[in-house]
Amino acid sequence: PIYEYECRKCGERFEVLQRINEDNSRVRCPRCNADTPQRVLSSFSSGSVKSSASCSTGST
Repeated sequence: PIYEYECRKCGERFEVLQRINEDNSRVRCPRCNADTPQRVLSSFSSGSVKSSASCSTGST
């Protein structure tokens, strides 16, 4: 999976492709090369959401 990190030194947010069981101690910030990034929760999109102006009553 792709994990999102934020550098504790410069604030840069970046993504890293890693194995699930891979140690993140080797992850470094691409901007300042600091070795203390913090994994952050990523927001993701599940596609478009359709909405309707009226509710279905279930009757025909």
